[in-house]
Amino acid sequence: MKEDVSQRARSSGRKSQLRRAAKILVPLAIISAILFLYEAPYSNWGGAEYFLLAAALAIYLAVIFVGRLRDVSIVAATILIGLAGIEAYSVLTQARPVETRAEGYSVSRPVLGWGPQHPGAFRNVKYAARTHSVIYDATYTIDAHLNRKVISAESGPAVAFFGDSFTFGTGLQDSETLPQIFADLYQRKIGVLDFGFPGYGPQQFLRALETGIYDSLLRGRARLFVYETAAFHAGRTSCQAGFMLRAPRYELVGGRPIYRGACYQHWTAPIQLFANTSLYRMFIEPVFGGPSHADVDLYVAVLARAAQLAREKYDAPTLILYIREDEPYLQRSGYTDEDIIRSMRKSGLDVLDVTLQAVKFPGKDLKIPGDGHPTAFANQVRAEMTKAHVEQAHPGLLSSN
Repeated sequence: MKEDVSQRARSSGRKSQLRRAAKILVPLAIISAILFLYEAPYSNWGGAEYFLLAAALAIYLAVIFVGRLRDVSIVAATILIGLAGIEAYSVLTQARPVETRAEGYSVSRPVLGWGPQHPGAFRNVKYAARTHSVIYDATYTIDAHLNRKVISAESGPAVAFFGDSFTFGTGLQDSETLPQIFADLYQRKIGVLDFGFPGYGPQQFLRALETGIYDSLLRGRARLFVYETAAFHAGRTSCQAGFMLRAPRYELVGGRPIYRGACYQHWTAPIQLFANTSLYRMFIEPVFGGPSHADVDLYVAVLARAAQLAREKYDAPTLILYIREDEPYLQRSGYTDEDIIRSMRKSGLDVLDVTLQAVKFPGKDLKIPGDGHPTAFANQVRAEMTKAHVEQAHPGLLSSN
């Protein structure tokens, strides 16, 4: 009898220990899964997976809670499962192309948020969502400084290109990027640096200059900074875009952008995750999307401050290459592309409108079909426009004397 009681006590103790362990391990497992998805490459199904994981957490809370908390958890789980279903429907009806990325191509990094893990050649292939036909198959060479490789002069005056995937040259071979073509126009007799990377916004440009992370490459060499941009960057500087969680965040204080840590440290982090779902892009963004007036003000201020630092630290001017994209995107802000260009110039920025109209280039693709990034031909035209502008506005700036 005593042995039976002792065995039941031990069994009860083990069950109690298991329950206590489960209370800790289950939420930890769910949180770990969420973090794993956050670090993983973009997937069309990422949003649905986030909703399902959140639903699993709500179901777990419904199991351990009682009373009203249990009821709330059940309702939350039901809503999240429903959202996962809507997200799945959105993915199936508006599936985005899928890109396979080489390991180490883009990882979490301090200061700027993300970037290449190591030097080397990274092959990225993008496929159409339904047909799986190849949209592009490109190999990106990352140099010893973890930047896109540009073959140019290793000494003498240098031009520093900053920007996002347009500047980096997503979907293109090394020889087809805007910085490389610009270097080729000068017979590679000047130095050209490509600091662009997919997903970057103006805040990465400003943060790089504030922290001096590229000083070893720029000190004594930089003669010109070039930043390629479009209105959609206003959604990046304001941390609205879902993929900007790790990016630097700035706030306007007295008309000046002040660094406030990373985007994910702001209360909008859950909103950013939601903004990266197909559900948001299909149902919410067409009605409520786009930057506000304040977001555009911040966007312009960040670029103006970066240009000011370029002048103060490196005694070099900054040229903004502006691309007009989609006026409806700016509707909520009250701005137009023309207003933004005017505001930039009023802030002291040198702005070159590099918008290309398809009717002027019959038979030429200006954007990679099925993708939207600039083609090598578009980069060639913009590089020539940039060179002509620099030589007119800053004669002798890039001479070796």
